[in-house]
Amino acid sequence: MIPRHMPLQPEAVEQRLLRYRPLAHHRLVSRILGILESVASDYFKPAFSNTIGAEAATSRAAERQQLPFKGPEALPKSCRRFMPRRIQRLNLEVVFSCCGAGKWTIVSVKCELDGSVEALGRYEQMLESSATAAICAGPDNLIVAWNTAAEKLFGFSAREALGQPLSIIIPKRHRAAHVAGLARAVLVGRARLAGRSVEMLALHADGRELPVDLSLSMWFEGGQPMFGALLRDITDRQAAAQRLEHLAHCDTLTSLPNRNALRARLAAEIERGTCSLLLLDLDGFKHVNDTLGHSTGDELLASVAARLADAVGTGGYLARLGGDEFAILLSNCGDPLQIDDLAGRIFKALQSPFELAGQLVYVGTSIGVAISPKDGANVEQMLSSADLALYSSKNDGGGMRTFFARAMQNKTEQRHRLGIELRSALTRNQFELWYQPQISLADHALVGAEALLRWRHHDHGLLSPEAFLKVLEETAIAEEVGDWIVDHACSTAAEWKKAGLGRLRVGVNLFAAQLRSGRLFSVISSAIERHGLCPTQLEIEITETTVLRHSNQSTKALRRLRSLGVGVAFDDFGTGFASLSLLQKYPLTRLKIDRSFVAKVDRKVGDAAIVQAVIAMSRSLGLRVIAEGVETAEQEATLAGLGCDEAQGWRYGRAMPAAQMAAAFVQRRRVG
Repeated sequence: MIPRHMPLQPEAVEQRLLRYRPLAHHRLVSRILGILESVASDYFKPAFSNTIGAEAATSRAAERQQLPFKGPEALPKSCRRFMPRRIQRLNLEVVFSCCGAGKWTIVSVKCELDGSVEALGRYEQMLESSATAAICAGPDNLIVAWNTAAEKLFGFSAREALGQPLSIIIPKRHRAAHVAGLARAVLVGRARLAGRSVEMLALHADGRELPVDLSLSMWFEGGQPMFGALLRDITDRQAAAQRLEHLAHCDTLTSLPNRNALRARLAAEIERGTCSLLLLDLDGFKHVNDTLGHSTGDELLASVAARLADAVGTGGYLARLGGDEFAILLSNCGDPLQIDDLAGRIFKALQSPFELAGQLVYVGTSIGVAISPKDGANVEQMLSSADLALYSSKNDGGGMRTFFARAMQNKTEQRHRLGIELRSALTRNQFELWYQPQISLADHALVGAEALLRWRHHDHGLLSPEAFLKVLEETAIAEEVGDWIVDHACSTAAEWKKAGLGRLRVGVNLFAAQLRSGRLFSVISSAIERHGLCPTQLEIEITETTVLRHSNQSTKALRRLRSLGVGVAFDDFGTGFASLSLLQKYPLTRLKIDRSFVAKVDRKVGDAAIVQAVIAMSRSLGLRVIAEGVETAEQEATLAGLGCDEAQGWRYGRAMPAAQMAAAFVQRRRVG
């Protein structure tokens, strides 16, 4: 026997009907029965108004009544509103029992359903067990379906939600728009958001708002519009999206805005009016990174960012572009004096040393400035102009600020055209190697020559390296030209030997690209073998700038070449701040004293003292010394007196083609 006096709710009826196997999975039928139970008194009052009352008849006949419902149209309107159109046959025979005081409860049910209801049962089971919240409402905005996932998502049980307006899950500030949208959909017969997925805020039973993904559908049952919603909690997805947004626009090392964020902000400021962009590049950072390690370099960048933030304050937008590059955007500012004042604060902020890894580290900065709209009308133009100004500042020695000028753009265009011409020069065999003699100061014998690159331009004639070398180093053909130099220098050394000059040493300067590629050892060793040279006849010359750019690669390649017998000379020694620390790091065989110390070595006590110290240090390290730029007998005599081994310069001959040098020194040997 089904218990009597149960709460008049669809869920309660459904639980009581679980024993009836044919109805156990028909939530639709359960919902109908719940409504019938709640309105039963309206059906029985006319027949039993005289027999069912406060004094209550005692016969079971008076307590029970059977009602047949032949077809969906016989059901109360409150039931028909959510009956799917596809239900063609739904016949119910329901036996009610009076509970007293006009209350009735269902005690037995007979149900006849067509086959389509079975499919409906499967769909309802699927939605009921789905992790996606499923809600249905009628044209009156009242909820008629509410699955378990909806209970979990919104905190309302089905018992609490069914029959309530959809507004219970709509934040108060959006309810008016929701009601208006629903009314419009009922009126025009279509929902604007139907078939689309949108993100919105929903209201939980505890009053908090949560982001949900809503998929809305609309259909008609018995001519009445019905609305269905599938909702998913996207709190985690939004948190992940916010994290990705943060990563996309924030530099993780310094917590400053990154390049993407700067570009967006710059675009907005250009739209508003005048603004200024300062690009900063640290001076000396590369040395810190290479000598103290990348972790220390990262620590330095974070410390620099903190000092820059203090210097800029709230008056500017500070960002890190990457590496050791920073940018500052000044809104509504085109005043050079104001920009100069900020630049001064930046220089001052970086003057004091940074204490890192137990050492005091000094870095400076160079600054390039562009002002919109005169220097650029869009983001690309502003970045390009500021970058050209920064390049000019670095090229002039660094540690200064430079405003953009149109002449800088002209230089850039010239460099671009020059790069194109250099590419064609290689294919047209316009490069040549000229050689400058290197002399032993002890007996003035020819001991070697330095190979120097020349370009025989089709319009401008023979060009020295000063006219094109910096551009060539930055082009994609630098490595290929470097390989060509190595091969031709080895070929020349072999020819000189055949001409009677003996095993002269040939020095070649390396491009950074050759060290970077990892091919240096194979290129040089192959050239030596191909031309039948003794490895000691080849000397490669490196500079501080070249090796610092590619410290790890260069060290490994140079050590392999040194073990083969190839000499390694350190060029322009004394001009860089890191030279002393590099003497033991690289497998050097020779130091080349820069011409700036040689020019006045015979007249300036300080220069002579420096040269003498370099020579003494080289002796202790087992290195030989050669002086560059020797032009006079006095310079030669002073260098010889200080113990210098070799010299090169105009005193012994300017750079000349290989054949001319061979002829001159073969003749000198014969005369000697």
